[in-house]
Amino acid sequence: MRAYPSHANVGWPQPPPPPPSDQRHLGRAGLRRFRGWRRVALGAKLPRSGGESGTQIVAGRPAGLVANQIADGGGVDDARSRPAPHRQSMTAVGPITDEERASLDALRFVVHGLDSFNDGFLLRWLRGKDHKFDETAEGVRKHLIFRKAWNLDNLSEWDAPEILEKYCGYGFLADKDGSPILMSLLGNMDVEGMLKSVQAQDYIKFSLAAIERGVELCEERAGKTNAPFEQMMLVFDLDNITSAHYSCKTFAASFVTLLMLFQENYPLVLNKILVIRAPAMARYAFNMLTPFLSDSIQQMIDIPSDEQWQHELGKYVQLEDEQWQHELGKYVQLEGWPMHWGGQLTDPNGDPKCPSKVRYGLGPVPETYFVDRSSALSDYDDKTTVYAGDKHLIELNVEPNTRISWQYMTADDDIGFAIHYDKTGKANNLTEMEAVFPYIRLECSLVPVSGSLLCEKPGRYLIEFDNYYSWFSAKELRYNIDIHEPLQSN
Repeated sequence: MRAYPSHANVGWPQPPPPPPSDQRHLGRAGLRRFRGWRRVALGAKLPRSGGESGTQIVAGRPAGLVANQIADGGGVDDARSRPAPHRQSMTAVGPITDEERASLDALRFVVHGLDSFNDGFLLRWLRGKDHKFDETAEGVRKHLIFRKAWNLDNLSEWDAPEILEKYCGYGFLADKDGSPILMSLLGNMDVEGMLKSVQAQDYIKFSLAAIERGVELCEERAGKTNAPFEQMMLVFDLDNITSAHYSCKTFAASFVTLLMLFQENYPLVLNKILVIRAPAMARYAFNMLTPFLSDSIQQMIDIPSDEQWQHELGKYVQLEDEQWQHELGKYVQLEGWPMHWGGQLTDPNGDPKCPSKVRYGLGPVPETYFVDRSSALSDYDDKTTVYAGDKHLIELNVEPNTRISWQYMTADDDIGFAIHYDKTGKANNLTEMEAVFPYIRLECSLVPVSGSLLCEKPGRYLIEFDNYYSWFSAKELRYNIDIHEPLQSN
């Protein structure tokens, strides 16, 4: 079941319903085929224009869709302000049992490509799926596809856009036990300016890179504690948050997509999510997010009120009173915790925010970073309209180790995207195919989305642009698809 964002009028999304059973069939409206695609050898210079349109299949419209309603506001303070244990119980992080060891060995036998992953990685998945072997194996398989599609195993080679490095506030601190705390200074981010300057996919990948770094720190910590794996805390600091965080549809869609990707791909990585300095509107926004979140994630989240900061969670805010310093010392080493959040640490220049450890962002994004939307819209070889409840599919037949690259943009709103591989060469239903680039739905009307995928296997691939979730809105889509064939050796 897909659970990716659609836009509510207030900016925050509604979870879409699952597609009808016949939604994924390719032949409902017949086929329209066109020959030829731009093909370039790997290493050759890619032309910017020219070429004919490729093989296209236009699927029919599904039956009527029933939209889910967002949860109403209110009732958040009581439900989300209860204090939670600082660490999860030993059922989450305890030693591997004999039964679990047998399951891990079986997973390595039935799931290919796990040589580079340790037992702690698999154990998180096994326990996260309540020891259900088939669900664990399927989840791990999908996660490996996700890692390849987002190139997460080569993040050290990824040059993140400069604007993300400068204007996204985040960093890592540690709790008293030495486990990592990922600080996300979401309130400091100019969300509108950011997503007028970089593609939503890069913002999501930048956030995933921070999570991956946190997982590495957890593994380093596990090596010292001899635990199979360790967990981390995630702290959202909403100080300086503005109305744009709630009203910007591009940010709302991107943030919910990030939440869904995290929830599906990082089981038992977190032991707590703390949202600090949250105004009343942030609590309402959280209540609207609950349909997207699993029960286990919701149970981790605390959004304390101002009174609870003083009586229960004073350890996370700047406090000068010695009593709060004493309480803070129960959870963190004061000498290693920034003074800005109630500790004693400053940078060598005396800065209490310790920017050497936590990036605070630089405030509003200059307009010089903004993408010129009018010029971006004209730079495409193909244009089509994807009607409400419809999809646009592009069929490619490629040689082994061919790289497919794409760039696309809509005139308004978002669109879904995925790539499927047909190992039989004759499938007539997307559910019979293997997803090699998992479905993702991104806002792409301000900044185009681009990417690439190495197709290791030869044969038939289908690129999907999906608008099944829309009731009324047709999407005007512009795109380029390029095939980079491997260079032939003499």
